[in-house]
Amino acid sequence: MSDSPQYPLRWRGRQSGPHPLSEINRLLDDHEIGMEHEILYQDQWISLEEFFSALRKAAAPAPPPPKPPLPTIAQAPPPAPLPREKTSPLRIKLSVTPTPEAAPGPARAGAAVGRPRYRLLFALLAVFAGFSGAHNFYARHWLTGLLQLLLSVATALMGFGIIAPWLWAMVEAVAVRKDGRGLDMI
Repeated sequence: MSDSPQYPLRWRGRQSGPHPLSEINRLLDDHEIGMEHEILYQDQWISLEEFFSALRKAAAPAPPPPKPPLPTIAQAPPPAPLPREKTSPLRIKLSVTPTPEAAPGPARAGAAVGRPRYRLLFALLAVFAGFSGAHNFYARHWLTGLLQLLLSVATALMGFGIIAPWLWAMVEAVAVRKDGRGLDMI
């Protein structure tokens, strides 16, 4: 027998075990037990989900010690300014400042965040005008909206009506959680 700790399991009042952690993992993998089963850990019955969460917290590595400050290098003085050219009053010097969309790095990441889309409005558009793809245009899913609109026109011209695109919209009303920019709808 190994030295690993063993834990009794309980499901609806019926107790089994004790089982080593490897056996509990095998039972979970084989779907013989679920995360709702209870385990006796530190003299109290808790769910397996809480148990594994407690094990992860206990096994979490300690935060690394703070790094020492980096040595600084003295900077050279700025170069002397060049003599200025004479400009005529008709010459205008334009200066271009980068916009957040053009700026690389973290400034650009914040620029992509726009006004969040409302999930309720998305679902209402899907129910009442979903066959036309209006809900996808609202959620910035341009290609999907265009495909739904084209499918709606094609099926209507062939005499099948708009049932297929409307059913597609009903599925999206329930399943879609993010807009075209990847932001969660509120």
